[in-house]
Amino acid sequence: MQKPSYFPTNSRYKYSTNETGQSSSRFSAEFEAPQRRSFLSVFSHGRSRSADARDNLPPSYESLAAPNSRNRRSKYTSSNWLNKPMRNETLEDALELLRKYDTVILVDDSTSMTVPGSKKGKTRWNEAGDALEALADTAQRYDSDGIDIYFLNNKTESLNMKSSSEVRALFSRVKPAGSTPTGERLDQILKPRLRMLEEAHIEPDGTPIEINSGTEIKRVNVIVITDGVATDDPKYAIIDAASRLKAIRDLCLIQLGIQFVQVGNDPRATKALKELDDDLHRTRNIRDIVDTTPYSKLNPVTAEGLIKVLLGGINRRIDAQRN
Repeated sequence: MQKPSYFPTNSRYKYSTNETGQSSSRFSAEFEAPQRRSFLSVFSHGRSRSADARDNLPPSYESLAAPNSRNRRSKYTSSNWLNKPMRNETLEDALELLRKYDTVILVDDSTSMTVPGSKKGKTRWNEAGDALEALADTAQRYDSDGIDIYFLNNKTESLNMKSSSEVRALFSRVKPAGSTPTGERLDQILKPRLRMLEEAHIEPDGTPIEINSGTEIKRVNVIVITDGVATDDPKYAIIDAASRLKAIRDLCLIQLGIQFVQVGNDPRATKALKELDDDLHRTRNIRDIVDTTPYSKLNPVTAEGLIKVLLGGINRRIDAQRN
């Protein structure tokens, strides 16, 4: 089985079932159950004994409302949580979790990204680049694969980015120009991944195993950083992906997630992204694989904010599987 271009080396899939089943020992010190727990069990919703620790932890560690309630959704996008600095211990635990995932970034490089951003002298393009520079530096601490960066218009595929200097050089070469073909590019990124999952052997616990190599297929988080309304309709790429995932019998629900992050305060874009998040899985009877974060929640977009967005999406999917 030939791997898609954005998973360039076999090493990205060499994760054992035992590794997937483990969690960081720091979680045990901060929660009610002191013993080592499985990967999925760290997302149980018991309250922390420490109010200080509770306030700094990702929201799904708290007691959550019923799955379909508005309160449950708001906890994952709470401005108080997204804007509050993470303690070093919590950040390290978060990075250990993200080690189990490939991080794929799709960046809007349309003309509107040259509009001034939230900081004086910085455009939306600069804001996205600064956040990804810091994210790449952080990534090398927890994932030897680094992050993969794609653009909506420019066909450059920058894989395994591990340092701020690499990202800075990339953003200096790519110049924003063109429209916002979000659906087309998202479809191009997801299709090879979906084919790989459809041809995989699914273990009893939902883990997909690549047939030829016998190694676990790593989970993937796709972050789409965009400032405007798509010039095509991304919902069709999302519906196709979610429908195909649903058809793979016994596949773990947390295998794929798409996080839309808005940069800039265009109200039309905010509304369009909210519709992708809130409506598709209900009206189309598909898995809920989409989360969106409006600019008002992350103003400005930062590396730590992106990490929190990733955690919120993962935790929601784990909640969905548990329910």
